[in-house]
Amino acid sequence: MKTRSILIASAACILAAACTKVSDTTVINGSFEANAPDSLEIFVPDNFHLTVHVVDGKFSAEVPANLVELSQIASLGGLNTRFISDGTPLTFTFDGRMQPSSITSKYPKISLQAKKAEYEDALSELPVKYNKLLEELGEEKLDSLYDAYDAEEKAINGSVFDANKDNFLGAASLARMQFSYTVEKLDSLLNVLDPKLADNSIVEKMKKSVEAKRATQEGKMFTDFEANGVKFSEFIGTGKYMLVDFWASWCGPCKGEIPNIKNVYEKYAGSDFDVLSVAVWDKPQATIDTAKAYNIKWNQIIDAQSVPTDIYGIEGIPHIILFGPDGTILKRELRGEAIEEEIAKYVQAKK
Repeated sequence: MKTRSILIASAACILAAACTKVSDTTVINGSFEANAPDSLEIFVPDNFHLTVHVVDGKFSAEVPANLVELSQIASLGGLNTRFISDGTPLTFTFDGRMQPSSITSKYPKISLQAKKAEYEDALSELPVKYNKLLEELGEEKLDSLYDAYDAEEKAINGSVFDANKDNFLGAASLARMQFSYTVEKLDSLLNVLDPKLADNSIVEKMKKSVEAKRATQEGKMFTDFEANGVKFSEFIGTGKYMLVDFWASWCGPCKGEIPNIKNVYEKYAGSDFDVLSVAVWDKPQATIDTAKAYNIKWNQIIDAQSVPTDIYGIEGIPHIILFGPDGTILKRELRGEAIEEEIAKYVQAKK
């Protein structure tokens, strides 16, 4: 009950920030305790850029407020800080590192930047809390602790989303929750966001993902693409059931699925079934080296990068899809034992 009370109080605070009128500009003051740059660049969407000189380790600026996108302070020395230009006076303190040690508002109760910090702190405290509980309770409680962690994370994100449908925090919290939702549910939540968030970069990305997933959901015909002169249609829709593994060499779970894929390849590959790996978000040589190390014998498309993941709405890998002989998408997001279970519905194992 204590956790729920804290969440409700936090949501109420953020709601107040969303509903209280703030200034059309944000006054920024800042100081460097060490390693001060000569100047800073401040960027505020849309298309506002200001160069600010740092004198005796201090700087000051006034910039437009923008509640729906993150703004940025950067320097040639590598400093790169994102913040919400929330229309309240903000103070940046740097202790010599590339990120500020604090960003505070003169009016924290109505400051979206302050609520952003509270939100991020609440999320960052979760792993600490549950790792400590895991040490105390032991591995036998792992599943129940994971469920509790997941529920608390969803509660935090849900409270922030409910209270901030008209500003950046609403978009950010929905993005954190999107992977646990069906396409229909995510689309419905996107539709309740304030129209002023329509051009928010996070929202645009989620909308594109929804559109891609709808176009490539189970029962739909495959969508072709080309990578380095190789077309997906050279393998898909050619009369065989095709298991396609979208993966990368750096991805541990991807490599963890290779034995499962190898098992079905050896048991079922033939005139009716085959396997294809598509390397995404990876360096070509790393893909080649890893495929050789894992003795991958089936066909591969190398260096596809984000082309297929954008088309098929894939946010995480491995993403394994079974296609029918005509190219129909039969099943998405196959993992582990479910891979063979699905293939066995259509194809006879070799004798």
